[in-house]
Amino acid sequence: RSRYQLIIDAKVQKELDDKEFIVELIKEIARLIDMRIIFGPAVADGVPQNPGLSAFAIIDFSHISIHTFKGNNQFCLDIFSCKKFDFNKLKEFIKKTFRIEEDNLYFKIIEREEI
Repeated sequence: RSRYQLIIDAKVQKELDDKEFIVELIKEIARLIDMRIIFGPAVADGVPQNPGLSAFAIIDFSHISIHTFKGNNQFCLDIFSCKKFDFNKLKEFIKKTFRIEEDNLYFKIIEREEI
């Protein structure tokens, strides 16, 4: 069985301190990759020295996590899964949601076989 990980780091123009937005974003991501949330989404505030939000959900094939950094408008998404999903569809969704230019986006796919 393979393992898949998608990492997106992006500089965005949107304020990233809206917990409800992040909760809905995780729910939409789970729908897009055709996976069911079995716990969460849970969202926590960052510390005053590093303001932003951290959020995660456990999905039927692993997890979705998001970290935002308010000071520099950084958005980080990590999805780990034992089930393959449409990486490019998700990338395009994130680009559209945040109106991100390609040069403000780091996108990495890791695919490996089970040990």
